[in-house]
Amino acid sequence: MTDELMAFLASFAAPLATTVFFFFTSAVLSLLFAIVYVLFSRSGYLPLSAMSEFLIEVSRGVPTVLFVLLMGNLGLAPYFSGIDVEGIIPGVAYGFGLAASFIIVGLAFSSSGHLARIIEAAISTIKQDTIDYMDTLHLGALAKVRLIFFECAPALIPTVSARLVHHLHNTAFISMFPIAGIFAAMRTGVIETAKVIPYLTFATLLFVLLGTAIHVAGNVLAKRLLTR
Repeated sequence: MTDELMAFLASFAAPLATTVFFFFTSAVLSLLFAIVYVLFSRSGYLPLSAMSEFLIEVSRGVPTVLFVLLMGNLGLAPYFSGIDVEGIIPGVAYGFGLAASFIIVGLAFSSSGHLARIIEAAISTIKQDTIDYMDTLHLGALAKVRLIFFECAPALIPTVSARLVHHLHNTAFISMFPIAGIFAAMRTGVIETAKVIPYLTFATLLFVLLGTAIHVAGNVLAKRLLTR
């Protein structure tokens, strides 16, 4: 490889690390939120069920950018100025670590309602025989969760992975990926070489690869569960 090509590829290292970190942490948090919503909605306790439905509808109905702007501004509030989380999140400028942490929560919340609806739809595919089987054997909580998961996994995993691809897009757009990396690299390229097309092409391919990886991983896992 030439020095120019090596420098070009190196310019994507930091923004790639930022995107992966934001995606992974916010996706895991979003799934946890969604599971809590579903558990609350099935608790039979009206206040918890009502709160769950409210959070799901807010999450699904409000644009992601509003959550991110709100959480980012909260993270920059003087009240939190004494909290130091610098250096934890790759690619985030000094002084913005706490705001970035708040943004991760906003990103997670924005997808949590969609994931909760996906989980509910997958649970609805469970056969009545399975429900009767669980009632007859008086299974413990963990055994029930395991059985429910394996029963609805073929419907759950592909749709969850599809949603996570969309979540990746939100993460890349709002998680300071452009600010910290790609747009900076593009500006540098424009100023120094006027070759903006290679940067645009590489960024596009990068997202295609990341999204395809999520789809493939979900489909492979679903097929393995079907053949177990």
